[in-house]
Amino acid sequence: MDTAILVLDIQKGFISQKARMPAAAHQIEPMLENVNDIVKKADHKKIPLVYIGNEYEPKQFMANFLTKKSALKGSEGAELDERLMRVNNCYFSKNKSSALSNPELVAYLTANRIKHLVIVGLFAEACVAATALDSIRKGFTAAVVKDAIASMSDARKEKSLKYMHSKGAAIIDSSQLFKNTFMENLG
Repeated sequence: MDTAILVLDIQKGFISQKARMPAAAHQIEPMLENVNDIVKKADHKKIPLVYIGNEYEPKQFMANFLTKKSALKGSEGAELDERLMRVNNCYFSKNKSSALSNPELVAYLTANRIKHLVIVGLFAEACVAATALDSIRKGFTAAVVKDAIASMSDARKEKSLKYMHSKGAAIIDSSQLFKNTFMENLG
């Protein structure tokens, strides 16, 4: 299988009751439900799942300011939310918007001959978009699952989806993901 699913930033600092920088409240539960369904199906089909989390260093003043210290390395906010289904320990941290800013993740994807990335998680206008566009720049194909991502608002989510699509990312619904034709079209 040359496809991997990247589960981005489903962390307490963004979706818990005490979140310092929360996603739009009405988007959280549907996103979690769809992400967990994708995780379950991908695990059953042996599709590699990679969990990604923001872990900003204390010295990253601008990142911590912009995220309201919601994902400070070692903090409760940086922990993956307990409602997220975890089926493995394949986890990579990042301290920039794009998940591919972590060279260890890129090495993992290369070593496993991954060519196609399916992206779910948070935030559509930030890390999801940065990861999708960086993926394309680095030679991967990128598909963003629109009902398995969340944002700070519906308007931001829609604007981000349009932008990612204009830059070459496939925008799909979770119901399309495991249909044979979609997976074949990724290749």
